[in-house]
Amino acid sequence: MRNSKKQKAWGALAAALLLTLCGCGKDAGKETAEREGNPQEDFVYVPEYLSLNQYCENIGTVILGENEEVFFTGLKDEKNVLYSLKIGEDTVKEFPLETENGIYISSVGKDAEGNLLFGLTGYEGDPEAGGTISQVIIKKVSPDGKELETIDTGNAFTKKDAFSFYIAGLLQGQDGNYYICSGEDIYVLREDGSLYCEIPVGQYISNMFALRDGRVAVVYRGNVGYSLEEVDFSQKGTKPLNTSIVFDYGTYQGGKDTDLLYTQNSVLYACNLSDEKPTSLLNWMDSDINSNYLRDFEILQDGRIVAVTVDYSSGGETELSVLTKKSRSEVPEKEILVYSSWYVPYYVEKDIVAFNKRSSKYRIEVREYGDESTEIEEKITMMNTDLTGEQPPDIIDLTYCPLSLEQLIAAGVVEDIMPYLEADDTIRKEDYVENALRAYERDGKLYAIMPCYGIEAIIGRVSDVGNGKTWTLDEMMALADSKGADTEVLQYMTKSSMLHMMCAANQGLFVDAENGTCDFSGEEFGKILEFAGRFPADAEYDPNAPSQIEKLRNGKLLLLMETVTAVSQYQMFEYEFGEPVNIIGYPTFGGSGLMLVPNSTTVAMHASSENKEGVWEFIRFNLTEERQEKLGTANGGFPILKSALDKMLEKETEDEYYVDADGNKQITSKSVWSTDDFTVEVYAATQEQVDRVREMIDTAQPDIGIDQQLFAIINEEAQAYFDGQKTVEDVASLVQNRVQTYLNETK
Repeated sequence: MRNSKKQKAWGALAAALLLTLCGCGKDAGKETAEREGNPQEDFVYVPEYLSLNQYCENIGTVILGENEEVFFTGLKDEKNVLYSLKIGEDTVKEFPLETENGIYISSVGKDAEGNLLFGLTGYEGDPEAGGTISQVIIKKVSPDGKELETIDTGNAFTKKDAFSFYIAGLLQGQDGNYYICSGEDIYVLREDGSLYCEIPVGQYISNMFALRDGRVAVVYRGNVGYSLEEVDFSQKGTKPLNTSIVFDYGTYQGGKDTDLLYTQNSVLYACNLSDEKPTSLLNWMDSDINSNYLRDFEILQDGRIVAVTVDYSSGGETELSVLTKKSRSEVPEKEILVYSSWYVPYYVEKDIVAFNKRSSKYRIEVREYGDESTEIEEKITMMNTDLTGEQPPDIIDLTYCPLSLEQLIAAGVVEDIMPYLEADDTIRKEDYVENALRAYERDGKLYAIMPCYGIEAIIGRVSDVGNGKTWTLDEMMALADSKGADTEVLQYMTKSSMLHMMCAANQGLFVDAENGTCDFSGEEFGKILEFAGRFPADAEYDPNAPSQIEKLRNGKLLLLMETVTAVSQYQMFEYEFGEPVNIIGYPTFGGSGLMLVPNSTTVAMHASSENKEGVWEFIRFNLTEERQEKLGTANGGFPILKSALDKMLEKETEDEYYVDADGNKQITSKSVWSTDDFTVEVYAATQEQVDRVREMIDTAQPDIGIDQQLFAIINEEAQAYFDGQKTVEDVASLVQNRVQTYLNETK
């Protein structure tokens, strides 16, 4: 969904930043960007890592227990085993867990005394193909492996759909009741296992845990941000906790010395609910820990911090990290590379952590501009000061940068990395997807390489858009004209957002940036204005309107605008439309309407960096075969390395299997696509679908982005046509004059 008001504001701010970038020297401004989450710069938490996979190939749930122990489940000789490991030691203890055939360990939790709770689930029929729950048992086990109690929940969960019901969280409160979290529901059970009540939260619950005082809390995404609420079983509901702190997506648990410990944006916080703001304890990235993989953590009595991480993109690699606070003077020094970022998505955190672990010479530290409470204008000032100051960053994140590459080039803050690529002994240009490699090339210079990418496109049903590989604006207009007035062409599309989309997809037709000329006099620009004028000025979200899938199925919505990051999306789109689809791209006046967009860590080298070799090491790190064969899975997108892409596409056509309770081999889904409105299980793709995606990758054009100040001129003049005050010809003439003047001034 595109929001025209947000686009206009963002474009104006970016234009303002461009002016200050170009107009300021080294001493511009005194404000510096501060890094979040490291309140004690003289100290650092130094990690020691231990892989738990060496003890068990099929690790299930991992949980930190009392007395500095970690517990994890796995299979040994086809039997369930509970493993315990004393932190600081490397020898595990094994405790066989007796379970009947067809009974599986679904979740592990703790009671108020530190005993372990195992949620065991039995199935009737095939759980992958419409089976139901036959039995749910809670087994209580002491930390030394002694089975203390078995609680049968009776018929509390029987006959529930095996695919949709699962035990995501399990604990026993100080009140003696058992709490089971399943997706969007909380079940409260009495001590004898009988169901006291079911509490439908209505949103996906990301965490369920006990606060320091014993109250059970849940975290879920609400209408505005994330909500932290107390489970009130007496009222059979939840109620907000009394706190002024604003929470977001993260990992939450009750503290021992404070009410709450939680991680947000890679920072570990502690707080009491009565506090005005939380206290930041550390930034996990400073200890080379990816907070997105964090499953459990504990602060020990001696101040060490223990963390358990699971990397599902690497086959479920499970790691135990013990962090010890040390003076920076005790830690071997590395050359620091400063990574400048407007926002740090999960894949950037993953790549930085992996690089820091691997490199013996360099270490990347992230510099963000403010936090969630910082106003955009203030962030822009901080970024401007940083990029043009005396200590600029070494690395500039491009994925979320408010400036276009052209603006950064004009400001002289980005370095040509083509010489580094051509001089590299192992990274060869011919091994990479050509048009993806060209995405950040300007005038023979290369400023960035996106390791992983998606394809922006328009998707429609074959019966509407045909089987062609491209289409024109005339064809799109004819399709819209053939439908009723109450039919949406694209959901939430406005006059300005359609104008932006069409100008961005066809900007090479109107602007010759290399020669500094433009031509808006042809009929093509007039057609874009005419079509954009058909859309509403504003598009407000209506919570009571039919869902997207409903509108697609009943023909009230014609097209989707999506970023394709996997072959399996073909099946998702066909499910949404209810019939075969064509991923056709944006309408153009010649050439492909498919756009390559970055979907991974995409960075530029700062022209004033004193560690340019180190920056190149980070860029090339994500282009290596080892990283490329993991990037697509981890980030959702297509790798730029041809050999890695070949392997990914070949795997898409292969069926996947599991062995059922009777030992029979059954086909299983390869993945699941899910939204608020539907869930689709995806199976092996057809060769035709794979071939079409490969063709899309080969023909897509790089999305170079449109100069926001240039578009602001077009959009401003277009309003007179949209309001019926001027003709298409009048607007085109004004746009021609103003854009040419702008190009002359910025050439």
